[in-house]
Amino acid sequence: MDGNLQTPNSGLPLPVFSVIVPFFNEQEVLPQLVQRLGQVLRALEAAGEVVFVDDGSTDGSVEVLQAVLPRLPAFQLVRLRRNFGLQSAYRAGMDHARGRALIFLDADLQDPPERIPEMLQAWRGGADVVVGVRRSRPERGFRGLCLRLFHELFHRCTGGIMPKNSGTFGLMDRTVAEAVRSMPERNLFLPALRIWAGERCAILEYDRSGRSGGEAKQSLARLFAYAWDGVTSFSEWPVRFIFFAGCAVSLPSFGYAGALLAIKVLQWMGWFRSLEVEGFTTIAVAVLCLGGVQLMSIGVLGEYISRIYKETKGRPHYLLRQEGDPAR
Repeated sequence: MDGNLQTPNSGLPLPVFSVIVPFFNEQEVLPQLVQRLGQVLRALEAAGEVVFVDDGSTDGSVEVLQAVLPRLPAFQLVRLRRNFGLQSAYRAGMDHARGRALIFLDADLQDPPERIPEMLQAWRGGADVVVGVRRSRPERGFRGLCLRLFHELFHRCTGGIMPKNSGTFGLMDRTVAEAVRSMPERNLFLPALRIWAGERCAILEYDRSGRSGGEAKQSLARLFAYAWDGVTSFSEWPVRFIFFAGCAVSLPSFGYAGALLAIKVLQWMGWFRSLEVEGFTTIAVAVLCLGGVQLMSIGVLGEYISRIYKETKGRPHYLLRQEGDPAR
């Protein structure tokens, strides 16, 4: 593991807390991030460390950090072999963090590292999970609408397992972290998983800022996949929706079939002989409705089956870059 982990702090005593910061192509933001994190660590009396996780960056992000690591003994760098995604990068940081409290912080500086002392204060007060809840956020337009809609739907679908407008920014106690690390599931959704594993949760409200530099790395497609992972990891609501959708289609269909049968019986008795029921229209509507529900049901069931398939394969969450691997 020595070739995978660049850290000058191996001879220092164990830190009280660890700040885990995954990044992917953030060379514009990293200098300011390092400066602000350094100021936070110097202002705190307790010893802390920062674990940067390179999630397969292809720009100069790694070089930026390697230039400052020698003079920052509390900072370490973990490099992944390729881009495994944000949740896997956080998991890698958890595996390498040594503190009694683990703090999650995205590298884009939209979440303020200056609020870390307040998280530690809540942790010392007895909370084993501290969750950052956004009072406001900079996203506007369609992207902002999608984000707000996700938080509302996720809160409803999962029975409020995590507070609305919360994300990865937060703290978990070492006992919670070890409980999460012991879970074998591959489809991680850490913001909700840490609350599920915790007992005493504290809320820290803050205003989310815009990016300090660079561009957002999460496209709408990746955000949708991330949201879908969260919903399917903590809710059976999509499967239940299939049942209710089937009822919504079947009940009117049975009612319509009963009406047609009644019309036929009445026509045999001499009533409504001039009424004609168009067979093609009836069949077409029935086939399209039932076919649509069946395809949707197969798709939702397929998503859960694909997750079972991933779990049975047992692949690791990430792979570390070996010493001497060429940069890409």
